[in-house]
Amino acid sequence: MKFIFRSLVLLAFCCSAALGKGTDISQTIVLERYTLIDGDTFRYETGFLLKSGQFQVITFEIDYYSFYGLSPNDLALISGKPVMNETLYNAYHNLGGLIPSWIASPFDVTIGFVSYVVVAVKGKGDVYPAVTITTQPESDWTFLGSPAFFYVDAEPWEYLTYQWYLNSKPIPGATSDSLWINNVAKTQAGVYKCAVSSGGKPVMSQGALLTIVTPISIKKQPASITVKTGKKASFSVLVAGTPPFHYQWHYGANTISGATNASYTIPKVQSSNAGNYWVATDNIHTYAGSSIVQLIVTP
Repeated sequence: MKFIFRSLVLLAFCCSAALGKGTDISQTIVLERYTLIDGDTFRYETGFLLKSGQFQVITFEIDYYSFYGLSPNDLALISGKPVMNETLYNAYHNLGGLIPSWIASPFDVTIGFVSYVVVAVKGKGDVYPAVTITTQPESDWTFLGSPAFFYVDAEPWEYLTYQWYLNSKPIPGATSDSLWINNVAKTQAGVYKCAVSSGGKPVMSQGALLTIVTPISIKKQPASITVKTGKKASFSVLVAGTPPFHYQWHYGANTISGATNASYTIPKVQSSNAGNYWVATDNIHTYAGSSIVQLIVTP
């Protein structure tokens, strides 16, 4: 395979460089970099890893996964990062200071029949897999004393650690991809986020708001009234709970168009307005219907 040829060429080049440069040969070692482009192609580069942490490209070409029997998943862990033959890295690392400023990833990736490690300059690069959050936690609501649940999904899952936060403060023991709260207390309302890490700098998820909802209840019921024809008639209701509140007044079994406030007024009562009235209330999450009251119209 072409990968084996590349590795043999790099091995020969690097060994000759080692003989010529003495102690620190890191600036003479040619590394490789594979970058995902799309579902069919990737960019292959060779180059030097400078002391600044930047990768200086020498050559590059566009290759096809299918030509090597690969898929994007095979390169996802190392995409965009300089890599080196693992055997060669270990040899140089163990030869007493040949690459003193370099660090390598704690994992390896096999391309063809060669194992590679990600390489970076200490303090100026990240050798860990890039974290991609694929499912963000979603806002939720619950009642006081009821459960709540948050979840985050990220790739590459087999390398990841998690830490959940409430209002920017870490939650002790909340170190998995999901967060289950059995018995929600008032102090647990707020914004939840999860920091996901593959070993390097964590990636923070979007915030998810947990709202504790107090069920709506009617504190003051509407009252029956008697009104003379042509006079004004008004009904009102007082509710409590977590806003926003919504209202819909009814005349018997019929919905009254536009009657969507806490009070309902008929400016000039007619005999046809006599009958039963009630109001339906909700605060999105819960519902309460008032008692039925009467409007009596007199001459």
